[in-house]
Amino acid sequence: MGIERGLLQRDRALAHRFDVFNASALNSGPQRFACEITNKELWVILVAVAASVMLPVLVILSV
Repeated sequence: MGIERGLLQRDRALAHRFDVFNASALNSGPQRFACEITNKELWVILVAVAASVMLPVLVILSV
């Protein structure tokens, strides 16, 4: 018995993750393994990037 087969028999969560991964491989295109992101998460990322860009600019301008 192989190591992978033994792990899959003992760990059902791991087996499920492998099944989901293999099922997603059936989809074609560059987005088959892409993460889904909500609009709220996108806005949080954009605000964080904007703040991290603007902070040094404001510090330099205030000197």
